[in-house]
This record gives sequence, structure tokens and C-alpha cells, in this order.
Amino acid sequence: MTSTVITALRRGRAVDPGRVLTGPLRGVGLSWLEPQQSVELTADGVEHTLYVTAGAGRASTGETDVPLTEGTAVTLPLGGELVLTAGEPGLEYFHAVLAVPGEGPR
Repeated sequence: MTSTVITALRRGRAVDPGRVLTGPLRGVGLSWLEPQQSVELTADGVEHTLYVTAGAGRASTGETDVPLTEGTAVTLPLGGELVLTAGEPGLEYFHAVLAVPGEGPR
């Protein structure tokens, strides 16, 4: 018997990889923001990695504001904060959450 699991991300959006993996990966999924919608990410005990799969928008942290387009990757290290804001076409992104060994939520 195998422990392989195949999941269609476009159907369920979020997946708990802890069912089959023992590493630091805590969550994966596709997320969608409607035009002008924003979401804040905080790297409190975890790190975030994002990859824009469709649309456009902006990533803002402190005084830094960068454009996001299809194919752009963003990594939010431990302790960081980031605001994602979708542009006119909306924004779809693959989102992975990784635990940081020895770090609990702050």
C-alpha cells in the first residue's frame, strides 16, 4: 500500500501536507484575491513563500512596495509582515507555509 496522495489544488484551494509529509511544510494552496482586495501575511513562527500564477498586484512591507505579475515569487522570512493587494485583473498565487524549527508563534 502506498501513502501517495494526489490533490487538485484548484478544487480545494488549500491542502494540509502534514497528512503525508513530516518536514516543515505546514500548508499549501492556491489563493485568489478579487480586484483591489488585500490580505496581510505575518511570519509569526512560520515563513511564507508565494508564487503569482495569474493576474497582477502589489506586495508592500514597510517602505517597500513592489509590483507582482505572473511568474513573480515572494518569500516572507520569519518575523516579517507583508500586505498583498490585487490589481484590476485580480491576483492568484500559490502559497506555501513553512514551519521554522525551534520557533513557536510569537
